[in-house]
Amino acid sequence: MRVLGIDYGDKKIGLAFGESVAGVALPLEVIPNIGDETIKKIAQKISIDDFQQVVVGVPLSTGAFHGPEQLEKTRAFIEKLKTVISIPIFEEDEAYTTSESIRLQREEGAAAEEDALAAMLILEQYFGRG
Repeated sequence: MRVLGIDYGDKKIGLAFGESVAGVALPLEVIPNIGDETIKKIAQKISIDDFQQVVVGVPLSTGAFHGPEQLEKTRAFIEKLKTVISIPIFEEDEAYTTSESIRLQREEGAAAEEDALAAMLILEQYFGRG
């Protein structure tokens, strides 16, 4: 099953592609978060690339990068996305994905942008629980 991973942020959103049967995830791109236009762009991507589900990282554990207000913003984003797509949306705790994506860039030389790497890590974590 084709899965779109999303790392939601106030200014930008990381996207990743995942294949649930193989349990593989790859970073795709980072898009600017410009509100409703961004929702439309994600909905178009889901349709064009034939994704069957979406996994959105949510900050369930507060830490250096997130607080409770970010959880509210992310869930509001999910609710808006639900109004324009008909495939299932799942939440996955994004704890430590930002710091891990930074580590991948620094130590492993990952070329993908930080937010796309975070979306990939969210998908990997989601697949690992399944």
